Amino acid sequence: GFVLAGGLSLRMGRPKAALVLGDETMLARQVRLLKSVSRSVAVVGRSAGFEGLEARGTGSALGGDVRLLPDALPGHGPLGGIYSGLAWTRTEFNLFLGCDLPFMETRFLRYLAAKALACGADVTVPESQDGRLQPLAAVYRRRARAAVKASLESGENKVTRFYSRVRCEVVKWREIAQAGFPSHIFDNMNTPADYENAVRRLPFIHLGPENRGS
Repeated sequence: GFVLAGGLSLRMGRPKAALVLGDETMLARQVRLLKSVSRSVAVVGRSAGFEGLEARGTGSALGGDVRLLPDALPGHGPLGGIYSGLAWTRTEFNLFLGCDLPFMETRFLRYLAAKALACGADVTVPESQDGRLQPLAAVYRRRARAAVKASLESGENKVTRFYSRVRCEVVKWREIAQAGFPSHIFDNMNTPADYENAVRRLPFIHLGPENRGS
C-alpha cells in the first residue's frame, strides 16, 4: 500500500501529513491503517518533505519497515504520486491513501481491497455519499501505470481523468452504506478550518480500537 504525502497543501498552509490528530500525525495514522491491510507500505512524497517530517519526529514513528519513496514526477499532484508508486511496485494490486482523510477505517480498506481482488479492474474506486469518486482511497493495478503515464504526458493531472483509459470499477455509495460504513470515512481536510473541525469532532466519532492510535 502507498500513502500519498507529496501535496503542496497550499490551502492548508502546511503539510497535511504533519497535522496531528489525536496522538499521532496524519502520516503516521495512515501508515498504521495501511499496515493492517497491506504486506508492505511506502510513503510517496517530495524528498524535501521527508526531511521536514523527520525533523518533526514523524519519520521515527513510521517504523523501519516503511519505505520513503521520492515522487518521480514532482509537481504533478496526486496522479504523479500514483504513477511513482505503480512504477516502483512489484505488487499487482495497490491501495493508495491520501493524508487528508482523518476518519478512514481499516475495516473499509479491507472491504475495498476485497472488492478490487474480486472484480479484477484496473482501478477500484469508491463513491462517497455526495456521489463523488474518492481517488485517494482507491486500489490501482500495476498494469494501469502506462495509462497513468499517458495522462500525465498529455498534461492531464486530474486523477479521475485517466479512468476512461482503463477498466474502472466504481463501488457505489449505496453498496458501501449497506455494508455498514458511515459517510464520515470520506470526510477530508483541505483548509485550516477543516482541520480544526476534524480535531473537534474526533472525540465524538466512533472509531474501533484498530483505527485509533495507541
